Amino acid sequence: MKSIILKENLKEGLSVVERIAVKSISLPILNNILITTAKNILELSATDLEMGIRYRILAKNDGEGGVVVPAKFLSNFIGLLSDSQITLEGSAKTLVVNSKNHHTEIKALNPDDFPIIPTTQNEENAIEVSAQDFCQAIGQVVGVTSQSQTRPEITGVYISFGKNAVKIVATDSFRLAEATLLLGKENGSEHTFILPQKTARELVAILGDKPGKMKIYISSNQVTFRYEGENSPSQLHIEIVSRVIDGEYPNYQEVIPKQTETKATLDKNGLINQIRAASIFANKMQELRFSLDPKTKKAEIVSENTDLGSHSSSLEIEGEGEKATASFNWRFFLEGVSQVREDRVEIGMNGEEGAAVIKAAGSKEGYLYVLMPIKA
Repeated sequence: MKSIILKENLKEGLSVVERIAVKSISLPILNNILITTAKNILELSATDLEMGIRYRILAKNDGEGGVVVPAKFLSNFIGLLSDSQITLEGSAKTLVVNSKNHHTEIKALNPDDFPIIPTTQNEENAIEVSAQDFCQAIGQVVGVTSQSQTRPEITGVYISFGKNAVKIVATDSFRLAEATLLLGKENGSEHTFILPQKTARELVAILGDKPGKMKIYISSNQVTFRYEGENSPSQLHIEIVSRVIDGEYPNYQEVIPKQTETKATLDKNGLINQIRAASIFANKMQELRFSLDPKTKKAEIVSENTDLGSHSSSLEIEGEGEKATASFNWRFFLEGVSQVREDRVEIGMNGEEGAAVIKAAGSKEGYLYVLMPIKA
């Protein structure tokens, strides 16, 4: 194989696929990427056996073929080259990298030994979504996934496609986050699956800033996300393929309060700053006391540490209902508030032991966060 390609296009592609390549003592080939050529396309592939990626860009090729080389090594090297155009020539044992001022030979592995990355592409069942909006919704909830070894179903992100919307959910049993995204057109069929946490994070990192649409292909044991750059000079094409987590996701809607006894809206950034200030004085339980008092139009945050001292602060609110006070893990509280995209946040409380609900105030943002209090 021989391929002539713009250095910046290759550099960007390598920086993406090397994220998926992993160090493995038992299977060292996973630390590598597969480079293949076909017609006018150069394809970079990597896999960790749970997920795989194909990254295709425009190139001037002479012949078809493939070569396997260390991912991080090649990415670092290409990043140091100053020439704008690079020529790659691959054989079963060597990748030759030539540019105006450089000639380099890199030892390669047999491409036949590289794991096959499966794919699912039934266009009839493809679901089209905005790449940025979908990834943003995943980014709002993925931090809530559990690390449980005994309940693998809650270690991933639950994705449920309905006819007109998709719900993206995560929980660790102490809190729950749900993001709802309206679909541009009616979906022909309903699908649900649990996406592994790592895949969810990589999807956000790789496609989160990409304009335009992406297609999602779902099968019984895997899912494929395919993105094609709109009007991209390099004819950018990215496919991320992942296994799905086997298991039944809990009926999470049962834990979302249908109503709250006390409800208030307040400034999001002001609340974030006060939670951070209170966290400095939090005890070993990471506890802070939070209260809403609609009559005095005040929210109050109190934290106390027997070794350091105590702290209290207040914030103006607009609310309704009786005064409510509860203890929360400050970190969980902060994460829920921080994911609201609007300037004002609405908090609903159900006394000292009931779940609190956090969402954007007066908005159809579609983000909901449920937080259980720390019980005495």
